[in-house]
Amino acid sequence: YTPIAIRVLRTKSAEGLAISTWWLKLLSYTCTDVYNIKNGFPISVFSESLVITGEAAVILGLVAFYQRRVDVQTFLLAVIYVAVTSWALFAPTSVGPSDSAISFAQELSIALNVASLLPQLKQNFIRKSSGSYSSVTASLASAGCTIRLFTTFELANGDPLLLVNYGVALALNLSLLLQIIYYATQKEGKTLSQLYLADVKSDS
Repeated sequence: YTPIAIRVLRTKSAEGLAISTWWLKLLSYTCTDVYNIKNGFPISVFSESLVITGEAAVILGLVAFYQRRVDVQTFLLAVIYVAVTSWALFAPTSVGPSDSAISFAQELSIALNVASLLPQLKQNFIRKSSGSYSSVTASLASAGCTIRLFTTFELANGDPLLLVNYGVALALNLSLLLQIIYYATQKEGKTLSQLYLADVKSDS
């Protein structure tokens, strides 16, 4: 998500980004991180997920700041997120989440992953615009999900929950990428080069 952060910082605006998308992404990837850590999978299986979790947190902070959503509600949600994540990762077995709860959280992450991009897809559709979601990010996310599918087969014994998670994420990111390309080229008259350079360069 680094290209999105660069664009937001460059333009000093988070217009066109749905803040709910970033809350849902943060929760989804955090659930995946916890599931991998608790199951003792090699970090090579989920290292990208850890990075994306951090990036999602940064983007969420930027969107909240530039959309002037840094308020009591956002602060309370952040405190709850940190508290629950810390409990899931560090609480003793006797008082921590059960194995079934950890598995359920991973199943939940699939639903959150599906839901996370829906607000952005809906917003772009309503506005008939490519929005501010980076085409570079959507492309890299699609490629990353494809790679994670292969690494899950090889390093996590083809864990079905992870395969469904990454498969759904691949489908959604491809859908968003195609939507962005369509609106940018067919409705806004942009070339592909203009679209892919939009994170670092203004149209003018």
